[in-house]
Amino acid sequence: MTLKTLALAGAASLFVVLPGVASAQATSPETLAPAGPYAQHLTTPSRAKAVTTGRKMIADYMARRGVPGLSIAVSVDGVTVWSEGFGLADVEQGVPVTPATMFRTGSVAKPMSMSVAAVLHDRGKLDFDAPVQSLVPSFPVKSKPITFRMLAGMLGGLRHYRLGSDDFFNSTKYENLLDYVETYKNDPLVAEPGTKFFYSSPGTNLQGAMTQAAGGKLFPDLAQELVFEPLGMVHTVADRNEEIIPYRVRYYERTGGERTYRIRQSSWGNGERGVLLNAPYSDNSNKFASGGYLTTPEDLVKFGNAHLNPGFLKADTLRQLFTEQKTADGKGTGYGMNWFLDKDKAGNPVYWHSGSSVGGNSMLILYPNQKLVLAMQTNLTDSNLKELPRALADLFVP
Repeated sequence: MTLKTLALAGAASLFVVLPGVASAQATSPETLAPAGPYAQHLTTPSRAKAVTTGRKMIADYMARRGVPGLSIAVSVDGVTVWSEGFGLADVEQGVPVTPATMFRTGSVAKPMSMSVAAVLHDRGKLDFDAPVQSLVPSFPVKSKPITFRMLAGMLGGLRHYRLGSDDFFNSTKYENLLDYVETYKNDPLVAEPGTKFFYSSPGTNLQGAMTQAAGGKLFPDLAQELVFEPLGMVHTVADRNEEIIPYRVRYYERTGGERTYRIRQSSWGNGERGVLLNAPYSDNSNKFASGGYLTTPEDLVKFGNAHLNPGFLKADTLRQLFTEQKTADGKGTGYGMNWFLDKDKAGNPVYWHSGSSVGGNSMLILYPNQKLVLAMQTNLTDSNLKELPRALADLFVP
């Protein structure tokens, strides 16, 4: 997709949501607007209360956590019933969040990347049970074979990001995922393959290296060709800092809490909200498969809807994605193939993934029985998108 096409698509989105809505109000940098001026409501009277209640919940969350900007989209039966931007995409310039605003995916990219592989699987080009070396021969043989399915189920035994490392705050531009895999391929495993659920973004990037080998193209190109374009995800692109990408947010973090591998400026302030700062630089080319995209909640909802029924993917492939994997001793992991698996209060299945990035959090939730999909994104590191999206989704569950 060209930048011109992307800009035109964004302009079209704004045209859809602007009529009949008040213009943006001037706001100081630390004023967190409880509800942005750009909203798309395709609600029935029965859902109007859910939207009203949801807006209040979001306003409270943003004020309490000090979140600069947030966007949400909800669809029921394949129809978007709520899409709205809140607060600021750029605090210094006073630019409001709109439904076209693009946020970092964080690990919500993992289900997206899994679907790239799933399309190749449906075409007979990728075997989920193939060992790593069948597609990435440079990866050393470990104590036991590691398969694609193990990596997708977080059972490969690879480590996650480390405190003080450059994994999360990467400054190196990688042209090929395989080049990043080379930097950790000789690291010791944290567990014998298949024996322990251990969440690993490096494992997902090894999975991505396998996928691009099977597809014969670099991973971002495969994702665009096999998933984003077919699903009409016109506001989803690889996160490349050097490119001019219309509607991209600015990234922020708040200080004062405990330092983690995701926070590097914790000494600036104290308290729950701390001090709002521009987030540090991060080049996500090392994590295209595990967390390297820009997108919108509306595009994530499109993606989610494509996984509620067979069509985009074959029925058996969907079944495999949403089947809980087990350790070698038969213990359930609560994870399928790059999807967390859960149940709602009534016992209905819930599929979801969250994502943390430098200057962003994301959440995507699917309720297959209710045909409900919700996506939410912010432009703040560690903004704690956990309970709120589930609580908002409950407002729309019949």
